[in-house]
Amino acid sequence: MRNTTLLISLVWLVSSCATVINGNYSQVSIKSDQAVNYIYEGDTIINKLSDPVTFVAKNSKEPITVSIFTEEKTKQVHILPKKAPVYWLNTFSPYFSGFLVDEITGKKWKYPRKVFIDLNKPGNAYTPYFPMDSTLLYRKNKVGFNPLSMVIGYHPGIEVSYERLHGSKFGTQLSYTYFLSRDNDFARNSKGYKIVLEEKYFFRNHENTRWYSGIAAEFFYKQNDADISYYTEPIPNQRFHFRERTRINKQFVSITPHIGLQYYLTRGFVVETYFGIGLRHRKVTYPSIPENYIKQPGFWEWFDLSYSSNKKETAWSANFDLSLKLSWAF
Repeated sequence: MRNTTLLISLVWLVSSCATVINGNYSQVSIKSDQAVNYIYEGDTIINKLSDPVTFVAKNSKEPITVSIFTEEKTKQVHILPKKAPVYWLNTFSPYFSGFLVDEITGKKWKYPRKVFIDLNKPGNAYTPYFPMDSTLLYRKNKVGFNPLSMVIGYHPGIEVSYERLHGSKFGTQLSYTYFLSRDNDFARNSKGYKIVLEEKYFFRNHENTRWYSGIAAEFFYKQNDADISYYTEPIPNQRFHFRERTRINKQFVSITPHIGLQYYLTRGFVVETYFGIGLRHRKVTYPSIPENYIKQPGFWEWFDLSYSSNKKETAWSANFDLSLKLSWAF
């Protein structure tokens, strides 16, 4: 009986993520768009600076009430709790028992670590993060390059870009890539370029980060040599197989939605990463190869990257973008 009780108690504890991991208290930092004073739990905090004010609150499903005031204005804000991120790890608990435990203990709740209050906005308006310093948004130009473009991928090259902001929400970016040669069937004796025009919408600005969605239009042109396996059939049912180095022309047009993040390491130095899945129109031709030369399929066609990349065709396909960029804002 005693062992059974211990076992049940152990399962009760370890099956609940929020109860075990989430603490009893949250540390909350509050900041306003101007120097204000605060009233929390009946205590007045005099704050003549624009620095955040930090206090500790016991986690609960009830909101925290904070009043802020200046000599001219007063505003009361109710900061709502949210389920702690670890609460959703209960999905992996036995029979979802962790959800029940967290409901009983009440430890699934947590207050935001940072709260920004705009004194001029009506109602209970606040954001659960500190916004970006507006002086950073005054730097409307960015020049950048992709440090990975020369070493990663099937189309190595030198990629540079220029971005221009339009207000605080929109931006236009133009990128140019000059392709480099490598001793492989993707880039041997390659020549060509890629131009990408992207429109961005910045939907969230944190202290040092900007999240954006974008739509990128790409034009890609490249020539390269590759060793291609062919066969001919001069007599029915008799094939002659051979391998020949071939000049390949590639022309792609793509439209790809992006989700991206810009992180300001300093006021001027920005690291950007993005990804997207879109649609591409491929046109791959062999100008110097006779029509009776038939390209030999790869042994595992779906996994033969050289075959897929150099396949002679005019077709639609998926386009996948994932990259990193370093920029200087000014």
